[in-house]
Amino acid sequence: MARRVYYSKPLKFFWQYLYGNQKKLTSFLNDDQIFSVLRQNIMAAPLSAYENEVSRQMIISGLELWRDDSKGELLHIFFLDKKLRDFLELTTLSDLDGIKKFLYENGQSKNVFHLFSKTITSTVVYRFALHLPYESEGYAFALSLEEDGSVELYFSLAQHGGSMSDKFYADVIKKTDEVSLTHAKMFRLAINTIAYMICFPDCVEDGVPKNLFERGETKMPKNFSLQLSEKIKESDNNQLSKIPHFRKGHFRVLQSDYFTNKKGKIVFVAETMVKGKAKTVSTSPKIDEFNSDSRNTNS
Repeated sequence: MARRVYYSKPLKFFWQYLYGNQKKLTSFLNDDQIFSVLRQNIMAAPLSAYENEVSRQMIISGLELWRDDSKGELLHIFFLDKKLRDFLELTTLSDLDGIKKFLYENGQSKNVFHLFSKTITSTVVYRFALHLPYESEGYAFALSLEEDGSVELYFSLAQHGGSMSDKFYADVIKKTDEVSLTHAKMFRLAINTIAYMICFPDCVEDGVPKNLFERGETKMPKNFSLQLSEKIKESDNNQLSKIPHFRKGHFRVLQSDYFTNKKGKIVFVAETMVKGKAKTVSTSPKIDEFNSDSRNTNS
């Protein structure tokens, strides 16, 4: 029998502390009513010495993710191998405009509350949570496409939250401070997780992992297990090496009219030259349907 594995729980701070404490005080309220009470209390409370309007907005954004989760509307993705997290965090965003277009065409319309203007706007969003094996805290993401065409990310990890826009990504990745490095990694992880699922559908399986050790992990309706694709691994002839190697590359949306039936599809474009040796250009499952001219998409 396979060894049971426990997975991290996203939004644990909101479930245990905000919702949990409020539920004890107002057990007669349903979850929607508790959400309204919590949001009103957060907005009405004076800022503490360690808060500002930005950090207050982060709490509101996390609370909105919790509301989706409480309704079973938040997509939960279980990474069967945490190395996949490392790969997606480091994979460059060379075709952000193409992936942004794909997200816009396939996103969902949601009402988003803006603390600064006290308004609610309808925005195209992707919201999902990530569970990693043998870790305590899970990730939760909300990617929204704004009216000006930019992509705004909110991320939640433990009691911490942050936001990141593609308008500042090019500048952020040039910095080396811890905050900038964290925001850049979160942005890549969120974008690349969606691209990875679309590019490698054979790695996606409905439901929670078969080896799940039930320790409070969610079993909401929207669950997927995501495994590591062999197509992103580097071949290694050194039998003594124990370090996993991944192909350097990026996800790209095929935009050329040359790809009559594949235009708009996401593929993974691997680095073409490593130590003078040619590498596979695309690791899409449909690679055999592309001819050598598809290498032009890596220019």
